[in-house]
Amino acid sequence: MRILSSFAELHEALSGTFSATVGNFDGFHRGHAAVVSELLSVARARGVPAVGVTFDPHPLAVVGLPERPFVLTTVAERAGLMAEAGLDALLVLQFDRGLAATSAGDFLSALGRGRLTHLVLGYDFRMGRDRGCDVNGIAAIASEAGCGLDVVPPVMHGAEPVSSSRIRDALWAGGAGDAAAMLGRSYRLGGRVVPGAGIGTRLGYPTANLEPAPEKLIPSDGVYRASVVGGDGAPGLLYIGSRPTFGAGARRVELHVPGGRGAAYGAELAVDVVEFIRPDRAFANAADLQAQILLDLRAAGLARDGGTGRP
Repeated sequence: MRILSSFAELHEALSGTFSATVGNFDGFHRGHAAVVSELLSVARARGVPAVGVTFDPHPLAVVGLPERPFVLTTVAERAGLMAEAGLDALLVLQFDRGLAATSAGDFLSALGRGRLTHLVLGYDFRMGRDRGCDVNGIAAIASEAGCGLDVVPPVMHGAEPVSSSRIRDALWAGGAGDAAAMLGRSYRLGGRVVPGAGIGTRLGYPTANLEPAPEKLIPSDGVYRASVVGGDGAPGLLYIGSRPTFGAGARRVELHVPGGRGAAYGAELAVDVVEFIRPDRAFANAADLQAQILLDLRAAGLARDGGTGRP
């Protein structure tokens, strides 16, 4: 999959007509996957490239002023997932207030230039200034330009459609399993391994301290069952919190892998957040925390019978 950064680069890279979809695609959840699947069917039937169009940074970071990090997938993660889905090209447009003020007609004109033959969009997609143009308005614009349009219905989870906002709410509430059901996979959290305070080592449970991308959503404070991405997919305990037993400070993301060798400082490490075990809380002393960690390991199926649960 080719990654492009401007309309001009897109039209230079493609020699003929193409089909496309447009969206934030944050998380690339089951609803997004359904849109891309439909796009691929249309494009393959027509014998043209399938192009995704997305934005960086997320539009909410420019016009929404969120109070906390909320991005489910970084641009690199999103691109990787969309490449796995089979797209031929991904256009990543820099989102700023200028682009936010662009009308839907002007945007589609710049994207199409007479070569966009078909659009595939999600049922709730909106675009243009103040997101004022819905799929009905886009259908009229596309029709005038001789471009077809398919609108993909929602993918349901429970009684409501899957959405990035529902996934965010689930993760902020500790609902790792609920989020995974909507994503179609476990939520992935990663970052650079950085030095910690050595508390885990002193307790007998050494951890790798992760520094996620600043825009990345960090789930609710607590302890989770997790698995390392890559290698043998080693299972472990993921702790998210401010270590209130030792005096609350900044939130931290720490991974303990029983029997693992850890990761070198500066290395990139990613984990899949599989299951919420318990919320974070302060303990009376280090010994009580040690005892609880053993219980956490047992709850995650990682403790060794008859042992301490330590590596």
